[in-house]
Amino acid sequence: MDNRLHANAGEKNKTINQPDQYLPLNLVYFSDKFKLENGQKNIFKDIISWKQNPPLVKTGRSTYLLIKDEKIPFKSIKIKGCGFFDIQNNSISQPSTEEGYDAHIQYAPDGIKEIHYQIEVNNHDEPIYSVPKKRPYGGQTFNRAKLEFDATNHLFSNWDGKSEDFPFYFPVGYARYENLFYKDEPLGVTVLGIPSEKETALGAYFIGQFEDEGLRINPHLVAYWQKHIAPAGKETPDYFDLLTTLKKLSFEFGKTLSYLHKHFVDHDSHLFNAMVNNNVGNVVFFDLDHVLDIKNISTQKYFYYALKDLEIGLVAILSNFLLSGIVDGLVLFAKLGQTIDDYNLIEGFFAGYFGEENEVAKQDAKNIWNRLIDFALNKIIPTSRKDQFNLAYDFCEKERQKSYIDSYRYFKKRMNLDITPEKHAIIITNLITQRLTLNQNLV
Repeated sequence: MDNRLHANAGEKNKTINQPDQYLPLNLVYFSDKFKLENGQKNIFKDIISWKQNPPLVKTGRSTYLLIKDEKIPFKSIKIKGCGFFDIQNNSISQPSTEEGYDAHIQYAPDGIKEIHYQIEVNNHDEPIYSVPKKRPYGGQTFNRAKLEFDATNHLFSNWDGKSEDFPFYFPVGYARYENLFYKDEPLGVTVLGIPSEKETALGAYFIGQFEDEGLRINPHLVAYWQKHIAPAGKETPDYFDLLTTLKKLSFEFGKTLSYLHKHFVDHDSHLFNAMVNNNVGNVVFFDLDHVLDIKNISTQKYFYYALKDLEIGLVAILSNFLLSGIVDGLVLFAKLGQTIDDYNLIEGFFAGYFGEENEVAKQDAKNIWNRLIDFALNKIIPTSRKDQFNLAYDFCEKERQKSYIDSYRYFKKRMNLDITPEKHAIIITNLITQRLTLNQNLV
C-alpha cells in the first residue's frame, strides 16, 4: 500500500472539512480470494468509518487508493459510498442520510432542463420508461453495495482466464454502517479492486481534434495503438491507424458486455461506465450495483434488458464518434482512396458481442455504419460546432428506434425467444410512443 498517498491526501482533506463524527460499522467483510494484509484491511476500515478522512479527490461517492502488493491481481482500490467531494466548494462530506439528489435531471447544452428516463422491464415482461429513484449524496444503500460485491464475486468465481485479464473490478469486500440510514434503508460501501494504477474511461479514447495537417489525438489512443496494434518499426499512427484502434476498442467493449450477459443484465453500458486496461488491452466494466441475475428472470425479460444494454452501448459509440474531432478526418477517405468499411466501429462492437461469424449482425452493422458516415459527411462536418449536438441527438434516436426492431433478428440466434417478431414490434412501438408522450409533456 502506498502510505504516502494516504498521508498526503488525508492532511489536505483535514484542512478542508473535518468529519462530523466517527461512523461505527455494523458489518465488515473481506473476501478470502485475495490475501490482504491486516494492515491493509485496517486502513480500509479506518477510511470507511472516517477514523481517517477519505482521500476524496473528484466529484462522486467513491475514494481511490493505490495498493502495491504482488500477491494480489489489482493495483488500486475503489471504496464506493463512503462520502462526497463537492468540486464547486472544494469540500468533503460524509454519506447523506437526508434528501438525495435527482440523478435523472440533466441540462442540455442550450441550458434546457431534461429528464433522463431509464428503461425497465415491467411484470408483463415489456420495456417501459420510468424515473430513477433519488440517491443519497455520497452514499449508497447497503443492499446495492452488497449486490455489487456479489455480482463481481460471481463473475470472478466463474472466470476461467488469467486474473489480470478479468474484465471487471475485483470483489474485495463490503461494509454496512451502524447508524446511517436513507429512507429506512441502511447505508453501506463496496470495496473493489481496480486492475490498473491509472485507468481511463473508454469514452475519453474517442476525443480528438482534426486539423489541416492531420489528427491531433489524445495520448490514450496513441498509447493503446503503440502497445497493442502497431506493426514493428512504426511508431507514429496515422488517422486510419487510430480508427483501427477505435474499432478494436469497440470490439473489446462488446466482448465484455457479452460476457456480462452470460450472467447478468441491466447495466448502464455507456462508454464512461467502461474503463480501458491498457496493460492487457481489454475493456473493464464497473457499476454493477443494480444488475439482474439472468437465472431469476424470464427469457423475454432477459431479452429486453440485454437489448437495453446493447442499445446504450450502440448509441454511445455513434454519438461519441459524431461529436468528437475524429469525425472531421473522414474527408481523407475520398482524398486518399481508402475504403471506409474497413474501419466500421459498429462491426467491431457487434463482433465482440455476437461473434464474428454472425452474418446477420455483420450486415446490420454495415448498414448502420453507412448511414453514420453519410450523415457525418453531409450533416455534421458542414455544421458549426454549436449546432452539431442536436443533429447528432436526433440521428442517434432514430438509429436507436430502428435498431430496437432490427436487433430481434440477431438476438434470436443467441437465445430462444418466447415472442414473435410481430409481437416484439408492437411492444417496441408502444415503448417509442411512451417516450414521445413523455417528451411532449416536458414542453
